[in-house]
Amino acid sequence: MTAPVISFAGATRTFAARRGPGVTAVDDVDLDIAEGGITGVIGWSGAGKSTLVRMINALELPTAGTVTVRGRVTSELSERGLAELRGEVGMIFQQFALMNSRTVAGNVGYPLAVAGRSREQRRARVAELLEFVGLSELAGRYPARLSGGQKQRVGIARALATSPSILLADEATSALDPETTREVLALLRRVNRELGTTVVVITHEMEVVAEICDRVVVMEQGTVIEDGAVYDVFAAPSHPATRRFVHGVLQDVPSDETLARLRARHPGRLVTVAVGGPGSGAGDAQDAISRVPAAHGVRATVVHGGIRELAERPVGSLTLELTGADAAVQACVDELSRATRVTERTA
Repeated sequence: MTAPVISFAGATRTFAARRGPGVTAVDDVDLDIAEGGITGVIGWSGAGKSTLVRMINALELPTAGTVTVRGRVTSELSERGLAELRGEVGMIFQQFALMNSRTVAGNVGYPLAVAGRSREQRRARVAELLEFVGLSELAGRYPARLSGGQKQRVGIARALATSPSILLADEATSALDPETTREVLALLRRVNRELGTTVVVITHEMEVVAEICDRVVVMEQGTVIEDGAVYDVFAAPSHPATRRFVHGVLQDVPSDETLARLRARHPGRLVTVAVGGPGSGAGDAQDAISRVPAAHGVRATVVHGGIRELAERPVGSLTLELTGADAAVQACVDELSRATRVTERTA
């Protein structure tokens, strides 16, 4: 089995307080991140996700446990070892962190200057990176004259300057509008696919995870509460916090208020039928929804739902109003339950 590129083992980070006990931002986390993928770390503000990502490039060291990056335990590294590690881990930020006194080319080339590259090497690498992020024509422009999306592209180019094998993105799209967010996420996907860079995305937006990640880690109060393939977590979230994130994206499960309105308009039996996920193959569920009610002489009307495609498979749910004889409706529900997950929505 291939060793993980990043590994947390009982990792804890506690910050000292002037009075009373310290604040534990990351609490006894065990987590392995494989090479070559895009992992999303999601949680509400204060969940510990930003501290977690800063532990990867050793900007924060654990107060207990270990963090291992490419076989090196961060807390055991010398100053030189830490500098070498940070050269292998690029980072992009929510607020871009560009130097306003330097041009676009100057910002991208700065890490190369620090690394001691020659002027010719810097010039060639900067040109290559600006072409990659689509900003070649803006090399001489200063950050004050750039849009938010352009600034983040500069930030990505700068983070890639020393050819890191790992790229950390800390809330990299939360300051951007939806269209620009999609463009930046597409660029991060290219970084992963074309350069083979392992990407770790820190976010509070499940939509970001759904768009580009293949794995998601959910944090709450400094701990990992859920971890798995994005499709599996979306299809069957096990923790209440994860369910809130997922339903916020899919909008497939009616709220109590929506359900009350549905009941007022639809007197039949209301059930929510899952499409996709463990124990409910998408094809089987879709076939059952279209076939089973008619087979029992039951009328099925879709009254609510949301389905989207993840990993080239649909996931979500549909809420149906089933009308017909009571025995026929019950037989329909029983058969649907054998094909997929069915949740009763009747009072």
